[in-house]
Amino acid sequence: MVGVSGLLEIVGLGPGAPEHRTEAAAASVRGADTVIGYGPYLDYCADLLSDGQTVVRWGMGQEPERARDAVDRAAAGERVALISTGDPGVYGMAARTLALAAELPPDRRPDVQLMPGVTAALIAAARLGAPLSDDFAVVSLSDLHLEWETIERRLEALAASGIALCLYNPRSRSRTWQLGRVLELLRRHRGDDTPVGIVTDATREDERVTRATLATVDEQQVSMRTVLIVAGESAVSSGDWIVAQR
Repeated sequence: MVGVSGLLEIVGLGPGAPEHRTEAAAASVRGADTVIGYGPYLDYCADLLSDGQTVVRWGMGQEPERARDAVDRAAAGERVALISTGDPGVYGMAARTLALAAELPPDRRPDVQLMPGVTAALIAAARLGAPLSDDFAVVSLSDLHLEWETIERRLEALAASGIALCLYNPRSRSRTWQLGRVLELLRRHRGDDTPVGIVTDATREDERVTRATLATVDEQQVSMRTVLIVAGESAVSSGDWIVAQR
């Protein structure tokens, strides 16, 4: 139900292809007065937009401004859909937006609802088989908001744990050495023959799926749009699939 001020729905579009977004997410975008998002993400849901809506496109790196715009518009009485790809609560727009909404006094705070989506780890795993059927962890290698020392400390502990790892944001034009460092760290705890899945642009037109090992990962195939899945100690190769046994 729309609150006194307005309604803010933080929407996960899934990995990009329309068939992988939920009906709830689609309904949120269709029903909004204003749809806000990073420009290319808005393109993923262009089929849901209508002429009567206000569509606000923001650039890369403008996440704080995007969140503030959404909260302010909802507090003013609009029904707003703030979109992310994947799931908004997994490296998406949810955390910073909820924090901003919580700063408003109760009489000005809009009703805020989250619409979950399929996060990249799940669609990447589906392309590889069932590598996440046992315990797993998700780690972003982006040090934009977190010191690299903290990321490496977490990875060191997880590497020794033996569970499967899903690595988001593994490499970019400006971050080229970190992935090599991570692979070196993992090889200290796991065999060189540990299976690794490299999934880029899952469900999109340029989707690419490659299977490798910790010793044979081609770093040049990896970008910000790639998810790396490093098999856990319970995984086996079953035909063309990586299958974790629980």
